[in-house]
Amino acid sequence: MYWAPYIPQTLLICNSGKCTNNDLPTVPVFDDVEFKPFRETYKIITFNMVVGMLYPTPETAVCRLVGIVLVLISIAPAALIALLDVWHSWQRGDIINIVRHITVLGPFLAVIFKMMLFYYTWNEAWCVIKKIDADHARYNTLPESHKEIARRHIQNTQYYSEKCWAITVAVTVLTFPFTAVLLNFYNFAFKEEPVKYMIHDLEKPFSPPEDRFSSPYFEIMFGYMAYCSLWYIISFTGFDAFFGITINHACMKLELACKIMEDAMLENDRDRRHRRMKEVISEHNDFFSMVELIQETFNFWLGLIVVATMCQICNCMYQIIEGYGIDPKYIIFILGTIAHIYLPCRYAAKLQVSALDVATRLYCCGWEHVNDERAGKMVAFMIARAQVPLKITAFNMFYFDMELFVSILQTSYSLFTLLRS
Repeated sequence: MYWAPYIPQTLLICNSGKCTNNDLPTVPVFDDVEFKPFRETYKIITFNMVVGMLYPTPETAVCRLVGIVLVLISIAPAALIALLDVWHSWQRGDIINIVRHITVLGPFLAVIFKMMLFYYTWNEAWCVIKKIDADHARYNTLPESHKEIARRHIQNTQYYSEKCWAITVAVTVLTFPFTAVLLNFYNFAFKEEPVKYMIHDLEKPFSPPEDRFSSPYFEIMFGYMAYCSLWYIISFTGFDAFFGITINHACMKLELACKIMEDAMLENDRDRRHRRMKEVISEHNDFFSMVELIQETFNFWLGLIVVATMCQICNCMYQIIEGYGIDPKYIIFILGTIAHIYLPCRYAAKLQVSALDVATRLYCCGWEHVNDERAGKMVAFMIARAQVPLKITAFNMFYFDMELFVSILQTSYSLFTLLRS
């Protein structure tokens, strides 16, 4: 056994806007516990966040900044070559080729933007992670009925927000290099005059179009594009899954708070009942504090993906319908894009429903069977607070929910018909 700093639910200290844990009480933390810190609970996401320069530890700020610069230098040539090809396509009026490049270039630039955004909002993201660590440490001391709630939520998050999302991103991205590998293998193995296929076909700058297939340029660009594909996977797996994890954790806090309230109504001792009800109030306040941090961390990004996804879905449909025939790569890509906007909308809607459901859960907690006027007044105030709608917003302008998801699909189709006309 060893001792580690513990951040109480409502005592997360912020000095000059910086989240710290100085002078905090310590609680015992065992080496072998069921609920472990964030980095050990969500290992896949933590790995991708660390490699992708997204894990916001204060001690690694300088290293992350250097890493972001190095990654930017390493992948900038691909973006510049693509932009140059887009310019040449614009000059000759090749709209299909422009759409094909923008479909891939948009998410590619988002990889760089995510690193910069998380470096800017590292303090809010770090506070969220510390809250999760503190909650997990506390869950190890809860009764078994409470642990079962935490266990169910964490397992659900690990399966859907971590593993399933990681697989979705990997399949969506790796379709491009795997398709190129299979086509090259088939052509060189079974055709007398094989045709070479790039992962994403880019013209060689300031050279005739056929020069892009000459050796060793083709082999170098093929390996370079494979390297760039890895950054797609790393960035989209780590950053976007973190949003789902934080929302699911906030919903778990609400369900545990309701369970504590139900247990409080079973207490015969009035002082113990009041102490447990104060725990619920503290947990509810900590929930709102966590949602505020989530909002500050992802506010700008959520707004950006709304605009980017509408354009991306439109581009993919145009590429499939008006391009060079039905291409399975872009069919999978559009499905991945739809999943990319569906999940944030679904998580935000889940948070909204969970927050409103607290009022019903509190009303049904059994307060009417307790002869305690003070407890009744506390429940009434808590119900009133829980009835205030809670929504995740993007750009502090529009709400994230399932209605927004439907609106995005409708707008994307409208853009597609406009582009075809």
